[in-house]
Amino acid sequence: MDDVTKSLNVTLAHTLADRQCFLHAVALQLNETLNTMYAYEFLMKAIETECRTNKNYYTNFIDKDSGRLDLLVYKYLRNKIFDHAAGDLILQITSNALQKPIRIYSERDDGLWKTIVQPKIPRNINKSLLLVHLKDYHYRALIKEKMHSLKKRQRPDD
Repeated sequence: MDDVTKSLNVTLAHTLADRQCFLHAVALQLNETLNTMYAYEFLMKAIETECRTNKNYYTNFIDKDSGRLDLLVYKYLRNKIFDHAAGDLILQITSNALQKPIRIYSERDDGLWKTIVQPKIPRNINKSLLLVHLKDYHYRALIKEKMHSLKKRQRPDD
């Protein structure tokens, strides 16, 4: 992974291991790009809105026995229960909600794998990638060094 962080000029940022590590990884990047401390709340609302707006699209991916999409997403967002049909859809829902592609670097025993999740319901696609790292079922953010180091250097006037 060191080769990837050097070549992409990114830092591997730790995230909470609270069953929403993917959302925390995305929110960390949004904190940097949107310059806000409320990215996590923004992301939760964006996902809820995306599910309501495009319910028919996502319902096609959930079998009838799994339950209603809105309840499954609620379980994920509020109760942190991800081990169900909507848990697998969160990556796509997030990409669509933010209109950003998400590149996932998965570290496995057989090497490093890259996956890109593209927005499937295009509106105004933002070409800037969200970068996340996955290892042992835990997501972490890959934060661009330039943004990270600029924030470190900025200090309020004394």
